[in-house]
Order: sequence, then C-alpha cells, then structure tokens
Amino acid sequence: MEPSKSSASKLSAAGILLALLLGVMAVMTAPAVQADTANDLARLLGTQRYYVTDAVKANTEIMAKNPNLESDIRNTVNRLKGDKDARIAVLSNAIIPSQYGTDTQRYGDFLYGFLNPKPEVLILVNAQTSIVSLISDKLSSAERQTIINDSRSTFNQSGLGAGATFVADKAIEKIQSNQSTGTFTTIGIVVVVLLLIAGAVAYMLITTRKNWTRKVAPVEELANKVSDQVVRVSDEVNFLPDANRASTDADFGAATRNFSDANSQLRELQKVSPVTLLLKGPEFERKLNLTGAQFEQARQALSRVEQQVKSLPGL
Repeated sequence: MEPSKSSASKLSAAGILLALLLGVMAVMTAPAVQADTANDLARLLGTQRYYVTDAVKANTEIMAKNPNLESDIRNTVNRLKGDKDARIAVLSNAIIPSQYGTDTQRYGDFLYGFLNPKPEVLILVNAQTSIVSLISDKLSSAERQTIINDSRSTFNQSGLGAGATFVADKAIEKIQSNQSTGTFTTIGIVVVVLLLIAGAVAYMLITTRKNWTRKVAPVEELANKVSDQVVRVSDEVNFLPDANRASTDADFGAATRNFSDANSQLRELQKVSPVTLLLKGPEFERKLNLTGAQFEQARQALSRVEQQVKSLPGL
C-alpha cells in the first residue's frame, strides 16, 4: 500500500526542520573567530617586525589590489635588518585603540615608545584612510614629512606594499646620510681642533726658541770677546822671556780653562730644544746665567794676566 501524499509532505517538512536545527547547532558549537587586537599588533611588531591586521586581510577589495602585501613588507624588513631596524604594519581603524580614535600618528608614537628595543623606523599604513605615519627619533619632523610626501605616487601607482617599502628605504637612507654627515662634521671639528692645537704648539715652540735665542745672544757676545782676549793675551804671554812667564802661566791657564768650560756649556745651551725649555725653562735659565758668570770670571782673570804682562819690566 503506497503512502499518501500528505504523509510524504510531512516527512519532507520534518527533514527540512531537522537540517535547520543541525545547522543552528553547528554554528553555535563552532569555535568563535576572534579578530586581532592592538596587543597582537604590538607583540608581532616586536618579534617578526611586520604585521598586516586581520581586518585588512579580510577586505577583499584591498587584497585584490595588493595580493602580495604581506610578503612585500616581510621582504622589506628582512632586507633592511642588516643595516637598520625597520618595522612596518598595515592596519585599519578597527585595531587602533579607542583613546586614539582614528589618529594613526598618535597611535604610532605610542607604539614606538612601547617597542623594545626601539627600531630606527616604524611605519604604519592605514589601508582604510590611506594615511601613512613614519615614526623615528633619528629623523626630524620635516624629514619624515618629505619622505611621506614623496611616497604618495608610489602608493597610488604600485600599492601598499611598494609604498611602505619606499618609505622604509628612504627613511633608512636618510638616517644613514645624516649619520655620515654627522661623522664627517665630527671629523672636521676634530681636525680643526687638532690644527688649532698644532698651531698653538708650533707658536709656543717658535716663540720659546726666539726668546731663548734672545737670552743667549748676550752670553754669545761675551764669549766672542773673551775668545778674542784669550788669543791676544796668549800672544803676549808666549812672547815673554822664560824668566818672566812663571808668574803669569798659572793665572793664564786657570783663565783659559774657565773659558773652555764655559764655552762647552754654551754650546750645550745653544742646542737645547724648545720642548725642553718649555718643560725645564727655569733650570736652563740658571745654567745660562752661570755660564755668563763663568765667561765674566774668565774675562776678569785674563784682564789681570794682561795687566801683569804690561807691568813687567821692559814691556
């Protein structure tokens, strides 16, 4: 006996109801998909150094225009890692904490201070508002704004990944340029300071040498006079008869030895270096004074010998 049409209809309705119930139960028992948060962004920027938020990846329109977005920014931060630390995040308004509203820049400033170690460059690209924020304590606000302005055509023509790469490359390039300039400036300052010091030292040495030459000059003049006197008195003594030389030889010998000693000392004083004079100036001035006094003693002794010779009978 075949089932009636009403019975078949009832069975069909029951099957549909059962399927609906099973569908509702499956939805209720399935694990909930939880969107990422600002904490996830901060954590992953600190470990893998780049991040594309779930809201951006779930936006089919954005991803259709930027199919290689995540790999582009990953390759960029990994490429720059050897030179400088750059970190990039592509996000939307949904992940920015409520206290910052939709202000990507303020949120970026917070993140930059939060990251440890602090990177040279942090770049936030808001895919929803097309706002790019570049944060770095090694770049001035004017330098950062110039890089962002220059990047707009790349963002418009080549997409988010290429634009973020442009900003990262230009920022690192500018930081390195500033550091090189700073290094050259420092080197230049050091060179100038060294030249000034060298000039001051040279001036001191030249001045010391000139002053010493001026002080030695009177003693040299006295030495020349005594030398001439030695020659003159020596001739006078040599022509004395042997009987008359006994009284003058001792005085003349003492005078000439005194002159010879003083002359040797003078030659040493003439050769002394300016550096030594700077270090031991008073000591060498005393030696110079003693040498001058020794020449004077020799002069006086020779004068006495000369008087003795002239006082001898028959001369």
